[in-house]
Amino acid sequence: MSELAKEYKIAQFLAKKMTGELSPEEEQELVKLKKESGSAIVDEQILNPANKRERDELISQFDTNSSLQKVVKRIHPKKQPPRNLVWWGSAAAAVIIIVFTTLILQEPILVVDESLPMAEVQAGSPKAILITPEGKQFNLSGQDSSKTLQLGNGFTAINKGNIVEYTGNSDSLSFQGTQKHVIQIPKGGEYELILPDGTHVWINSDSELSFPTQFDSTRREVFLTGEAYFSVTKDKEKPFIVKVNEDIEIKVLGTQFNVQAYQDENTIETTLCEGSVNVSDGKQKVTLTPSLQAVYSKSTKNLITRKVDTRLYSSWKDGLFVFENKPLEEIMTTLSRWYNIHVFYANQAVKTYHFTGDLERYGDFRKTLGMIEKATSIRFVINGNNIMVEEVSN
Repeated sequence: MSELAKEYKIAQFLAKKMTGELSPEEEQELVKLKKESGSAIVDEQILNPANKRERDELISQFDTNSSLQKVVKRIHPKKQPPRNLVWWGSAAAAVIIIVFTTLILQEPILVVDESLPMAEVQAGSPKAILITPEGKQFNLSGQDSSKTLQLGNGFTAINKGNIVEYTGNSDSLSFQGTQKHVIQIPKGGEYELILPDGTHVWINSDSELSFPTQFDSTRREVFLTGEAYFSVTKDKEKPFIVKVNEDIEIKVLGTQFNVQAYQDENTIETTLCEGSVNVSDGKQKVTLTPSLQAVYSKSTKNLITRKVDTRLYSSWKDGLFVFENKPLEEIMTTLSRWYNIHVFYANQAVKTYHFTGDLERYGDFRKTLGMIEKATSIRFVINGNNIMVEEVSN
């Protein structure tokens, strides 16, 4: 029996053990397999893409729907297991059932409750890494916090622990061509940046902004992945340009706007709060006025505009999540970046539940999930930083 087959056999036995269906003979075989394997479940053997063919052959013998239904029923014996529990593909099902079973055996699963300690899930905080063109890295929230940074090539920045400000007369600095500084914000982080021209940028979790060591004489150009809010210093002679991947260019003279452009999302959204901006994909171009949003679809390549409440797209920088009739899947994606959590869904239906409300960005995670629970027919099952979302049966 291959190592991968052993891993799957172990997982299958564990699932049966959770539901009280493991025979004495299987119990003995489980002990033997675990001793022979000598490795944790859900290790590189299972997750390695090179094992896909063998994984698919093995999963054809593994009743994931039945096993996972029984595991959930064991966790909540007084409740009926959620309908349509398994909706993923066969290979993914194997990994999910094994991960889920392993989490259950490692530590107890907690249902969200005001009385339960949740110290392991913390709200995000100022975190960032600044990288110079030469590759030198500064941990802005660690050993390099609250100090003056000598960045090389005449650049100096003052870091205050939540905001880093470039100082000095940029016109006197030697031009470095296409070389750029990069500020990276991890999941569970945020940071503010003041560029040499005075432009203020709020950078959200799981984002990256790169900018030249000196703006040239005709334009101020930066590159964004993720989400950021810009308050651009006016300069009629030097338009400010935000580039997003190879798709979108946002051109302004001086204004305030939010850009959401995460790589794992299908749309790029530019929301104007003040002033005027031009948004273009090279073929299509739209001009925004306040309260208009440009939405670019990566799949259809269409660029449209729509009127929005800008508060829904900019309040994150002021400490609030503001949702208006948002699908639960989108809400949990937003929360996962900020709280650095992993979200799993018991069935497809819960993703489409909608929620409207304001949630404190720095608030207690229990209360955040509790508010969503009260407004929808769902329950959050928590194990460390792993969140299972399930439907509450009537």
